[in-house]
Amino acid sequence: MSRKPAIFLDRDNTLIHDDGYIFEIKKFSWIDGASAALKRFHDAHIPVFIVTNQGGIGRGFFSENQMHQFNDHLIANASNAGGFITDIAFCPHHPLSPDPEMAAACRCRKPEPGLFFDLAQKWQIDLATSVMIGDRDSDVKAGERAGMHTYLFTKNNLDDLAKQVVSSHFL
Repeated sequence: MSRKPAIFLDRDNTLIHDDGYIFEIKKFSWIDGASAALKRFHDAHIPVFIVTNQGGIGRGFFSENQMHQFNDHLIANASNAGGFITDIAFCPHHPLSPDPEMAAACRCRKPEPGLFFDLAQKWQIDLATSVMIGDRDSDVKAGERAGMHTYLFTKNNLDDLAKQVVSSHFL
């Protein structure tokens, strides 16, 4: 089976505003240009994946179920805007977790690239021709460790960056 390129996005402060461990649907709010960027990627037939550290689970701030409900809301809003999110991978671990298993070093917490490798295997993605966009150095490092093109999002307008990414890597 042939592998295809994809877009990988961090969730918090790349797609949505995050005021600290966001999980409540009532606090959902797009970053400027995020819904337009998702539509742009969808219109260009580029699969979109979210890779996100969700250490609030490991720290006990919210449950995995609450995170899934929030992500379902995010996916529905992306669809309503004409975009599509193929899959979301998350890491629930955090070094400050009171649970030793959740505090242990793992392969999935960015800047480790485990989430990318898992999604690439599951969806037949070519990481070498794929792009990672995130707002933190750990996002960029994880993408680099997975062998991807990377962009640090500086919280301007995500669709402006999406135009550049599509024209540079997918046309």
